[in-house]
Amino acid sequence: MKVDHISMSAYIDDFSMITIVVCNPFSIIPSLSLVDDKKVLQPLTIDKQEHYHNQVIYKCRTRTPIDLKNRYWVTYNDTKIPLMIGSIVRTEKFDSLYYDDSSLGANYTPESTTFKVWSPVAFAMILKYKTKHSNTFVEQNMSRSERGVWQATLDGNHHLTEYMFVVNVNHEWIETTDPYSRSITANGVHSVVIHLPETDPDGWNRSEKKINLRSKTDSIIYEVHIRDLTIHSDSGVLNKGKYLGLTEQGTKTSNGFHTGLEYIKSLGVTHVQLLPVADFGSVDETRPDSAYNWGYDPVHFFSPEGSYATNPYDPICRIKELKTLIQTLQHNGLSIILDVVYNHVYKREESSLEKLVPGYYFRYDDGGNPVNGTGVGNDTASERKMMRKFILDALTFWMSEYKVDGFRFDLMGIHDVETMKQAAEKLKSLNPGVFLLGEGWDLNTNLEPERKASLSSAKKMPSYSFFNDAFRDHVKGSIFPKGQSGFINGNNDERIKHQMSHVMKGYAGQHDKFIKAEQSINYTECHDNHTLFDLLYIRHPFEDEVMRRKRQQLALAITIFAQGVPFIHAGQECFRTKKGEENSYNLPDTINAFDWNLVEFFHKEVDYFKHLIGIRKSQPIFRDNSVELLEWNVPDGCLGFKYHLPITDIKDGASYWSKALLLFNQTTKPIIIPLEQHRWMIAIEDERYDNVVLNEDSYRLEPLSFSLLYSV
Repeated sequence: MKVDHISMSAYIDDFSMITIVVCNPFSIIPSLSLVDDKKVLQPLTIDKQEHYHNQVIYKCRTRTPIDLKNRYWVTYNDTKIPLMIGSIVRTEKFDSLYYDDSSLGANYTPESTTFKVWSPVAFAMILKYKTKHSNTFVEQNMSRSERGVWQATLDGNHHLTEYMFVVNVNHEWIETTDPYSRSITANGVHSVVIHLPETDPDGWNRSEKKINLRSKTDSIIYEVHIRDLTIHSDSGVLNKGKYLGLTEQGTKTSNGFHTGLEYIKSLGVTHVQLLPVADFGSVDETRPDSAYNWGYDPVHFFSPEGSYATNPYDPICRIKELKTLIQTLQHNGLSIILDVVYNHVYKREESSLEKLVPGYYFRYDDGGNPVNGTGVGNDTASERKMMRKFILDALTFWMSEYKVDGFRFDLMGIHDVETMKQAAEKLKSLNPGVFLLGEGWDLNTNLEPERKASLSSAKKMPSYSFFNDAFRDHVKGSIFPKGQSGFINGNNDERIKHQMSHVMKGYAGQHDKFIKAEQSINYTECHDNHTLFDLLYIRHPFEDEVMRRKRQQLALAITIFAQGVPFIHAGQECFRTKKGEENSYNLPDTINAFDWNLVEFFHKEVDYFKHLIGIRKSQPIFRDNSVELLEWNVPDGCLGFKYHLPITDIKDGASYWSKALLLFNQTTKPIIIPLEQHRWMIAIEDERYDNVVLNEDSYRLEPLSFSLLYSV
């Protein structure tokens, strides 16, 4: 029989459906068969023909169901085509048949270590390992369970044994690390078995259960990048850019100003939110000074990043030093929130998840192409059972092993509501006061809108707080320089003024109101986009710098005293600049380093920031859910808000305020504010703070300033 020379590929798309893709249609209806390793043939019947992007697709039916423990080929005349894994892994039946709640990864005991890895589509699996006493790898076959978990057990103590999985998928052998690697070698070349108690710093109590009793509205979050905060030449830190750098006590600049840990403690913030510390792929751990990254390019989700460790070659070091950092911050009264990235991976094709079960862990469009709501080429599929398990396993591991206090979810709107609800339930069972927050942006991913964990789903997710983009945009304006300006820029549009009342009440602006104000993360600056100082320079290029700083101080006061949770980007209090760069995720230290000389130069402004925080923390009127917030009648160019805490809700102590009046002047001229017949005290006036009695029936509000009046 003559063989047509035709490019053809074949995929398993269901348990009885084979998809054949060719560049040109068959000239005649071909004779197609399915053959397995045992050379058992069964004919294929073409159900339908489709055209997609210059390709022809034939949907074929099998007579008996596909068994994923076998390898198959499609025969076309005398041609034999390997049958590849297709969209079968994204069917409900696949999830139902192969979901397994096993304890995956390297399960260590001093007597033996059992390795478990999930891959129902693998034809064979080999454990490749090397002990710490050997220079060569040896191999051991792994056995497969009915639900696709491959397992092998090594007798003896295998602490620090390096290992890989060699897997036969899609008719080829490939090597991969363990997606559940608790630690890794430098740059994640190999997974490493770890006896985790060996990684504990002195005083680390493994049996202690971390419980946070602080309410969300009693919290003030300070966002920090490990490298940024200590890498500056005048940080006074020995371990610059490392986990240990933030554990050093008493560090100062050459002029004697506190830096690092001492500085953060002095601010009065309650939570330190660390940009990603799980292993990421863009920085060579053996040459950490050769590149920079924020870390939103995850590779190994259970292992700490090695470029922040003093010895990336030591698999214990990265764990122990991160634990030391967490322990030190907590011993100094600070709670720890980890920024976690489960919405995408660094490189999908190189991910261990993709190698082990191609096409399962990610979302695809109808044409079989990865969707890109994240903007980095791949979106994970949290709604699939084993991806959901992966996320929950990772979260519970970080909480139980590292004793962190909360998680910030990058691009949380990519995930599904059910996964996030299950995560909250599990984490709260470990720590009832765990702080959960995330980016609820509605991104273009292949998931029904009502299932997305976005801002519009806030009522379904009461355990989560959301970054409030309405707050951000109404206060400072659009994150894009050519977009609409905000209140602090002098925008006196009535719509802005109207929305500002919602902003102060912890609403989500154009979205449905949150169930409670604590769901609103109030911020005007974070690691993304321009710093506020740089954005104000772009928007007001001809304005005196002093005036721009006053605008920034207005934003700071609104952020701290609005109902909800204040969120501060490290350096916002001292006018941090990234030299005009909008997106500094991979730019050098010259752009990203926290400049401790700015803290010195603006020490008065930093003290003002501390004072604002002190007032918020000491006065229930800014944190109590029963507080009434009313708009104050003020002239154009101003905003005024009266906070009232009912007498019955005032805690014991005469120093607590029953009323507070917040006044904001967005203009460059002083404005007279009418006051009611009431005895007011001035707490804050144009960045000065002193308790001064005000007996007038009006109040002069200085240009571009904030004033805070109160009454007991």
